[in-house]
Formats: sequence, C-alpha cells, structure tokens
Amino acid sequence: MNTSNLCPCCSEPLLRHARRGGVYWFCPHCHQEMPNLTTTLVAARQMNRLLDRLTSELVELV
Repeated sequence: MNTSNLCPCCSEPLLRHARRGGVYWFCPHCHQEMPNLTTTLVAARQMNRLLDRLTSELVELV
C-alpha cells in the first residue's frame, strides 16, 4: 500500500476519484474529499525553490 495516500484525519487509505474538474482523493471512512498532502508539499517545495532562485538572481542584478 502507498502510505503517501492516507487520510490526514483517520490514516485510512484514500480512494482516487475522477470528475470533470480533475482527480481528487476521497476517504471512505470520513466520507470526505481530502487533499493529497504529499502532492501539496511537493508543489510547495518546488515553489520555494523557484522563489529562492529568482530572489538570488534578482540580488545579483542589483
């Protein structure tokens, strides 16, 4: 089992669902749509790296 797709509330495995707007994760135990925190954290880290790089480039220009 992929432990990165666990519900942040109850730690049960999340089910991947698709709809017109895209893919989402659903917890059958909590009966709620849940965020995939691993994907969210990876995206945040990538954004932070990009901001760090752009900031250093901006400092070099000044």
